[in-house]
Amino acid sequence: MMLRHRKELALTVCLMALPLVFAGCSTGYTSQPGAGAPAATSPSILPVQPTNGIKQSNEGGAVTISAELMGMRDSALVFRVTMDTHSVDLDRYDFKELAELRDDAGNQFQPITWDAAPGGHHRQGTLTFPVPDTLTQGKARYVEVVIREVTDVRERVLRWEL
Repeated sequence: MMLRHRKELALTVCLMALPLVFAGCSTGYTSQPGAGAPAATSPSILPVQPTNGIKQSNEGGAVTISAELMGMRDSALVFRVTMDTHSVDLDRYDFKELAELRDDAGNQFQPITWDAAPGGHHRQGTLTFPVPDTLTQGKARYVEVVIREVTDVRERVLRWEL
């Protein structure tokens, strides 16, 4: 009788631990001291994979902006965005105000969050958007992040072909 209870207890403990193990694996994010914004360790699962790579960049107005499609997390589409320059203070740019997500159906989405620490000439952060229905349904041919008014560049378009 006692052996049976030990087996049941062991099984219960294992079953209770599984969600914790999977939660740690599925988020894909770890906190790095001093980094300011979470750094992604690996992309999460997407309904479709970009055919032109997960990282796109745009250079203009003495600023290079790169965005890496990290995947979906908590019902949001997550991008790691990096800005680099040698002459512009990048801390004044708030991508929650300057960015949007578009899909090929003409839908536009405003950011849910822009999480970035100050960085001066080199800045990195996480930009999240609602996940377009066209993406989850596998109907989207592309999604693009549009960033407006960084330096003298009116509009930067970073596109992921699906």
